[in-house]
Amino acid sequence: MGQQISMEEAFPTFQRRCRELFEANLLLEAQVDTLTRQLEAVQQDNQRLQQAPDTPFPPTGGPDLAAPPASDEDR
Repeated sequence: MGQQISMEEAFPTFQRRCRELFEANLLLEAQVDTLTRQLEAVQQDNQRLQQAPDTPFPPTGGPDLAAPPASDEDR
């Protein structure tokens, strides 16, 4: 870098780049905040589910999808 420029010439570029970095940093911090809230919610759900009694799921009353289809004679 043999060429030098004055502070006055470099300052607008410096300001622009600082603004870009500041805005990028704000976006990253917002993402971290969002992910932190999501993680806390998932951890609370996990804790709630771990404390729930171990009961099997109630039957839904739907058809047995694993059963072979009924023949015409069975109807």
